[in-house]
Amino acid sequence: MTSRRRMEDSEHWRAVGRIKAGQSITDVVLFFAVHHFVISRLWKQFQTTQTVVQRPVARHPSVTTPAEDRYIAIVDKRNHRATSTRVTSMVTASSVRQYLQLL
Repeated sequence: MTSRRRMEDSEHWRAVGRIKAGQSITDVVLFFAVHHFVISRLWKQFQTTQTVVQRPVARHPSVTTPAEDRYIAIVDKRNHRATSTRVTSMVTASSVRQYLQLL
């Protein structure tokens, strides 16, 4: 199984510099030990935008807190045969009980 490796921004610029200096995409791929598609896409991006810096990808905000995520994992491990719908109802019921105890 091959391991995945993310190229740093500085490596992006170095890869483009090597291609501009006359090296083939195949040589650059071998040098950086990444897939051919990565360097090819990087070179196309540079040709169209004159930059290789990746813009941050917008993510959906997390609905649950890290503490709730841990609790969901615990409930799931305790009831490993339960469906996701059942785990959701157990977590929701537990959350409602805890909220009512605070009042």
